[in-house]
Amino acid sequence: MTGLAERLKPPALVSFPGSHLGLRWRSLIPSDLGAVAELIRQVEKEDDAIFRTSSKEIADLALGQCGAAPLEVIVGIAQDQGIVALGSVKILASLTEAAVAIVNAVIHPSWRGRGVGRSLLHWQDGRARQMLVEYFGADCELPASIANWVDGHMTDRRRLYIAAGFYAKHMFQVMYRDLEGSESRGPVPEGLHVVPMSEVSFSKLHHVHSEVFADHPLTEARDFWWERALEDYEDRWSFVALSDDGEIAGYCMSGRPAESWIAHGRLEAYINTIGVAPAYRGKGVASAMVSAATHAATQDGMSRIGIDADIKSPTHAQAVYEHLGFLNDRTRVFYSIDQ
Repeated sequence: MTGLAERLKPPALVSFPGSHLGLRWRSLIPSDLGAVAELIRQVEKEDDAIFRTSSKEIADLALGQCGAAPLEVIVGIAQDQGIVALGSVKILASLTEAAVAIVNAVIHPSWRGRGVGRSLLHWQDGRARQMLVEYFGADCELPASIANWVDGHMTDRRRLYIAAGFYAKHMFQVMYRDLEGSESRGPVPEGLHVVPMSEVSFSKLHHVHSEVFADHPLTEARDFWWERALEDYEDRWSFVALSDDGEIAGYCMSGRPAESWIAHGRLEAYINTIGVAPAYRGKGVASAMVSAATHAATQDGMSRIGIDADIKSPTHAQAVYEHLGFLNDRTRVFYSIDQ
């Protein structure tokens, strides 16, 4: 494979979106965070976003190059409204199998349909190419991607990505199960026992997580899932299946999506990541762990629990979750430009 610079062809210069759009653009500064938080929450409410951005994630936007991964964030400022648009490019530095940049944009509804999103995506594409080459090196032969997740019902945003050359690489089905009647736990496969996740080393869990998703088509999302799961991790609803000799057979990491609680006025749990080691698949391990999570969340007064299923999963995850009482809600699409 040729080097990143030859494949990505980063532009020599990437300018901010033009002033003809009616906005003044500059890099985000810490004092912007209050206005940015207000913008993000207003936009997510307007768009009925499936997942809501946490306060920590918003605060992390100010870290830039000082954070764990290279990150660049710019804001668009209207003369009479303040910050009405935001664009970010983040390198997934923790990945070793691929060079990946995640792009994200937030635009106030009153500023849509004016070309802001298209111009912002053009800046993101150029900066992503530059940052990938800067971070990984011009001669790096890792496969490269510029990517983002888009809620399936956000058709205008999906059209924008498609027009810019992105393609729908993967789709995930968001599913929910009402928790009434989940007071009892299901059976645990013979030779295994289910324990709270806090009883197991997280470094060992991360290693197993990497092995479980080693052959997944979205290698670039593996560590993103892990890091996201840790953001709102709730130990009381998270479990590990262990063999009698202490081997990790599977894990189920659930979270407390506090921003969704506030947005929807409903208490719910969400299984952010779940995996079963290859040697233990087909033995009911996932069912046992989901059962433990639903039982624990019910005991804490949650009204429902969610999970997302890879629609193309070779383990037929969606069918497994349907058998456990989960029903389809909405979809999320992973868009990518691969080089």
